[in-house]
Amino acid sequence: MNVSTIMLRIRNKLRLLWGTPRRFLLNLFRPGYVRESLAQRSGECLRCGACCRLVVKCIFCFKDKAGLPACRSYNFRNANCSKFPFDSRDIADRDLIAPHSPCGYSWGRKGKKTNKS
Repeated sequence: MNVSTIMLRIRNKLRLLWGTPRRFLLNLFRPGYVRESLAQRSGECLRCGACCRLVVKCIFCFKDKAGLPACRSYNFRNANCSKFPFDSRDIADRDLIAPHSPCGYSWGRKGKKTNKS
């Protein structure tokens, strides 16, 4: 493994480590941003489970009878989990974990919801 590969892995791990407190702080201090961003999010969860493995595997994550990721505390999830992904930055973090399994959520022109007055 060369130095550039090692540095890339370290950079990605640091980026993922920052994601959890980033989402917590956004929820706490910028709830308007979170609401606005979620209003523009389109799509749905495809139950890939990548969000449950961003830094370490979540202790509540397990495989259901169909072999899909599920949550033992689904009805009592914290805001970081229940609102994930907050924005396209979260999708980029998630894609570091599962680059070959696209997320069902998106933002941007194709995924943007519009309010017609």
